[in-house]
Amino acid sequence: MRFISKVNLRYYKSIGSCSVDLSDLTVLVGPNGSGKSNFIDSLFFVSDALNATLDYAIRQRSGINAVRKRSGGHPTNFAISLRLHLPSGSNAIYSFQIGAERDGGHSVLKEYMLVSSDEIIPSEFLYENGKLKRCSSDIVLPPSVLGDRLAIQIASGQEPVREVFDVLSGAHFYNIYPEDFRLPQQHDNGDYLLRSGKNIASVVRNLENNYPEQFDRVRAYLRQIIEPLQGISYRSLGPAETIEFLQRVAGQKHSWKFFASQMSDGTLRSLAILVALFQVNPSKESGLVLGIEEPEATIHPAACAVLTDALIEASKSKQVIVTTHSPELLEHPGLNIDDLRIVESFDGDTRISPADPASRRVVKEKLISTGELLRKNQLQPDVNYREQFSFMDKL
Repeated sequence: MRFISKVNLRYYKSIGSCSVDLSDLTVLVGPNGSGKSNFIDSLFFVSDALNATLDYAIRQRSGINAVRKRSGGHPTNFAISLRLHLPSGSNAIYSFQIGAERDGGHSVLKEYMLVSSDEIIPSEFLYENGKLKRCSSDIVLPPSVLGDRLAIQIASGQEPVREVFDVLSGAHFYNIYPEDFRLPQQHDNGDYLLRSGKNIASVVRNLENNYPEQFDRVRAYLRQIIEPLQGISYRSLGPAETIEFLQRVAGQKHSWKFFASQMSDGTLRSLAILVALFQVNPSKESGLVLGIEEPEATIHPAACAVLTDALIEASKSKQVIVTTHSPELLEHPGLNIDDLRIVESFDGDTRISPADPASRRVVKEKLISTGELLRKNQLQPDVNYREQFSFMDKL
């Protein structure tokens, strides 16, 4: 399902300007260093800023000078504008522009939110340089806010704002690192999987105890990827916890038990990606948007079709955005070339476009697969697709 329908970026890391339409399952393809991760990180930045503070989100990325795009002209600001389709059926826009200050600090130059529903008058607010310039009567906001804070956090408890806040703050982004959960970890509440997969045992416990249907989907897909696997389960080890794997062993009547510390990177990574896709968050607006970096990494190419099946199934209830280098993943018949976004870098400037009409035509006519185009380096971007950044956009 598509909850973020368009992402507009201006001067964010390597991205000078882009306007990118997203779908239920959006796949970003491009060479190493082209800017795929920077695009996903822009959405992660918004989630970080809303879950904690703007200062935290900037510090996590090594400061304002590492977030804003470097160029000969030295832009002193960056901006993010998102168009959303909310679970309630309303449409929304949320945008902010952040400026760098000489002392290395930052300030919010503009912040705008608009929610349009069946009501005749939409809900909206606009701040410029910390001063409230526009506000609908159904939202209560102070006339001014500190220059380094986002006003949406202040208003997040109010009905017109809450859904926008919850969808964006509840987005989760993953760069799975098996070494973070190979050894037993401390107990966690398991509400949602952390970025590297570190608390996976807690999330598996939560699924196993409270959401058996989703747990069965994880187990079923993992058994297709890891052929000898018979099952998985949560195991408490006193003050720590881990995952236990049941696996067939040649010449043995019963399956043997193995802890996560004894399993391969590919097995652990596959499990973490499946858990990320099928986890259930307590809030109905949380976890509706997922970003996953290179889900195929360390996984055998033959298993990519199974992994893509899982991505497609998850995208029916959540919005999924992935980066990939895998031709095998792209060859899946359920993956639409219209949902592909090609990422390129020209002299350090990232450009993001759909596939060109010729590529889309030959794939749809089944003359060649998307994966084969990638292998032959013939998957070309649409050079005529150059939508410009828009701060407020249009619903």
